[in-house]
Amino acid sequence: MLCAPLAARAETIASAAPEAVAVTLYRDGQGPVQTLSPWQKQQAFEKGLVMVSETRTVELPVGRHTLRFDGVAEGLISQSAAIEGLPAGAVERNYDYALLSPGTLVERSLGKPVKVVRTNRETGRQASVDAVLVQGPSGLMVQTADGVEALGCSGGAERLVFDRAPDGLSSKPTLSALIDVPLAGRYALTLTYLAIGVNWQADYVATLNPDGQTLDLLGWLTLMNSSGSTFADAPTQLVAGKLARVPARISRPRVIPVRRDCWPMDTTTHGQAAMMANDLGALPAMMAPPPPPPPPPPAPMMERVAVSAARRVMAEQSDLGDYKLYTLPEPVTVAARQTKQMAFLDQKGVRYQRLYVTSISPWADYDEGGPTAAPQVVLRLDNKTANGLGKPLPSGALSVMETIGGVPAFAGEQAVRDVAVGEPADLAIGWGMDVRVRPRLVEDKRANKTTVRRTYEVDLANAKSIPVTVEIRHDPNVEFFKVVSEPAKHDIRQGQIAWRVTLQPGETRLFRYAVRHAG
Repeated sequence: MLCAPLAARAETIASAAPEAVAVTLYRDGQGPVQTLSPWQKQQAFEKGLVMVSETRTVELPVGRHTLRFDGVAEGLISQSAAIEGLPAGAVERNYDYALLSPGTLVERSLGKPVKVVRTNRETGRQASVDAVLVQGPSGLMVQTADGVEALGCSGGAERLVFDRAPDGLSSKPTLSALIDVPLAGRYALTLTYLAIGVNWQADYVATLNPDGQTLDLLGWLTLMNSSGSTFADAPTQLVAGKLARVPARISRPRVIPVRRDCWPMDTTTHGQAAMMANDLGALPAMMAPPPPPPPPPPAPMMERVAVSAARRVMAEQSDLGDYKLYTLPEPVTVAARQTKQMAFLDQKGVRYQRLYVTSISPWADYDEGGPTAAPQVVLRLDNKTANGLGKPLPSGALSVMETIGGVPAFAGEQAVRDVAVGEPADLAIGWGMDVRVRPRLVEDKRANKTTVRRTYEVDLANAKSIPVTVEIRHDPNVEFFKVVSEPAKHDIRQGQIAWRVTLQPGETRLFRYAVRHAG
């Protein structure tokens, strides 16, 4: 007798939509979308991860039932789903991703009665015929009182009408659980799961000030939703850092089309497939085949959720173990296939140094002297509070703007790695036109049985009207490397030996040094 309630007839209880949603976004780690090829962009969005927490309230009667959560996110990782608040644990779970479409509607209705509606071309009158679906969705055939016929092959206007959609089909992805309910009641449930298709990155705009020594740095958190799911009015957090990930097999929602398969009728084609969207005109709009998915969201900076600088509300940064957590100041709606931006950084008067960088390779042939080249323009920032910054900078893309005669001009763009507080950051934004560098190998002789000594001279010239600083780098990644002669003490920048030389307007100079390494 005690088990009788649980043995009651099972029914399906549907939760149509969540009452509240909160999301946490994790980056894929492949770099800014601006730097990726189309294939890499698709991969980036496939690997972008979002943790979704949904709040739902359901009425549960006593017994064993199927509890269905409609409208979960596309790309749901079913094994990650957890349900809190149930009166007892779930017996089993299912992720239903066969969406309601013409093909799935036909597929699930085989052997069942339908109506075929035909329209007379001359009179416009419609006639309805009872039929049974016997084949589909590829090659649609029905059984009528007159026999078996291929639908859509008569040349006339005809369509199918279904009494209802078969059980188990939904217009949105669905997660269901088989549950035992020992006590009837109203239950507040929390459904938490991971899904792919949502990514984020940081985007920065650096505006150089006229003093040539400081810049204003504005940072945006760019949310990119390439999935078909909308997260409405959701408290949102973003996690910066590289997480260990195990590849997961994702079951994508299936949308199956209906295709004709007609016998030849004095034509040169046979069995040519064609979509039957027009033939199924009686189907509701939601059953029509959806348009092909659009490409991944465009490069950021297209849409910004912005207010005036005087009252801009920033995302709040905090620590999450070894990661950085950014919490948006208010709930946001990230619509399907939308890019959205929220400000998280607004630093004025950040000090920087403009350098003109040239690199010399130990494997290059400078015997006849290298060609005169334009060095790379680099803005060097030290991420310290004393320099006007001192904030963790998540990786992303940085655009540099420079004001000329009161008019802003685009001065370059580059990818930015994660920069911790206290670390330097080099922003390579282009190539200098008025600063010239020409390296020459002037001596190449054997120092002993295993090493050679090489002496380089670098011709430097500054044609600008202001002083410039040139940084000469030499790659030390060769066995037994050592600097044996130098006019000034070097340091290490990005794993390379580096010297800095300041040139006055119109000045030329010869920089000479020698190294020894295996050869």
